[in-house]
Amino acid sequence: MTHNALLTNTEAADYLRLSPRTLNNSRYTGLLAGVKAPPYRKMGKAVRYEQSALDNWKAQFTEQTSTSESAA
Repeated sequence: MTHNALLTNTEAADYLRLSPRTLNNSRYTGLLAGVKAPPYRKMGKAVRYEQSALDNWKAQFTEQTSTSESAA
């Protein structure tokens, strides 16, 4: 898959290791994992996520080595 691939809802959910329903719900609430949901494209009735947008969304979460570290 190329970095700018357009992913379906199911593919994007798999890429983020989430359920498709969770990702679908994020489009209604605007939130995913307590932060602003990743952007998506509406192409007719089809929903597509750019892989680079999903990578940018994931990048906001810091890596932790223990549960005692505070989330930023």
